[in-house]
Amino acid sequence: MGVIQIQLPDHLQQVIDREVAEGRIASQSAFLIEAAQRFVEEIALEDEIVCEAIAGIADAEAGRYVTVATPADAAKLHFAAMARLRAKLGVRQHE
Repeated sequence: MGVIQIQLPDHLQQVIDREVAEGRIASQSAFLIEAAQRFVEEIALEDEIVCEAIAGIADAEAGRYVTVATPADAAKLHFAAMARLRAKLGVRQHE
């Protein structure tokens, strides 16, 4: 495990101290580890969104796209997108 020493601006230190004092987090270290983990997850999610967008652009450029002309088309597209999302997240669909 790595060790990093940093100086925090006073306003951030006050927020961390308050969260620890209120018992919302165990320690300053725990706060910063949680913050770093959340940031890493956010970056990974942003990267995934960019990849999906690039894939979507490539699909459109290759002529693979969906035309949404009616509410039924929109519902079908929404259902398919949610099914792909659930599959990625490993969520069981209700039958």
